Amino acid sequence: MPKILFYGGTAFCLFLALTGAGEVAREMQGGGASFAAIHNGATLVTTRAAWAILIALLAGLGVSAIFIRMVALLAPRNLFGAFVGVFAVAGALASLSGVLFLQARMISIARHAGSVQTLSEIHFAAYLLLGYFLSVTMLALRPYFRVQASRILSVLVFLPLPLFFLVVAQELFVTASSGPLPATTPGSIVYYAILSVLFFAIAVHCVRHRHLFLEMTNLRELLDSRVDLSGRGTRPVRVAFDS
Repeated sequence: MPKILFYGGTAFCLFLALTGAGEVAREMQGGGASFAAIHNGATLVTTRAAWAILIALLAGLGVSAIFIRMVALLAPRNLFGAFVGVFAVAGALASLSGVLFLQARMISIARHAGSVQTLSEIHFAAYLLLGYFLSVTMLALRPYFRVQASRILSVLVFLPLPLFFLVVAQELFVTASSGPLPATTPGSIVYYAILSVLFFAIAVHCVRHRHLFLEMTNLRELLDSRVDLSGRGTRPVRVAFDS
């Protein structure tokens, strides 16, 4: 894996963790949900909004590269899980791109004093689709985390999908949102908090196991070699196939 993708993806994981924590604090204080160019249900028509869209897109690309590397390490042991992981990561990245392009279109229309109500409804559905694929991605990577990470992290990846369904149920039966983002509910607060913890744990995991992401590997090395002979001394290398 190229170093620029690894370090950039790790930094963006930490960035998403901090952003998620800030979103939790904002919603607990009674503020509305925000995402990239949308704050408190309103579209920002400023240069800051354009930069927010670009940064969010770069963050999605960087984090997707980290996830794809995890899927590659998982593939020889669990090919089905690897295919599900690739599908989920691709869906999450496509959904994120769609949400951000919708926001760019909403900014363009709002600058000319047009109505963005129709696009807001589409944005709401696309945002939920992004949450769904992100939750499925975390669940699909559980076999990797079960081997390489702590048991706590392998349990935490179970939580986003049930919490996401809880958010959808609250939208259907409790508090229906008329804006481009879901309404603030206890379920959404816990969902953002869990994602924040997960992204922080993934960033720490990447730093601790950076040799798995940076060193060139092939199938024979992953299956046969358990010792690092790179000149830094002999030390065991845990790969995705150790029991």
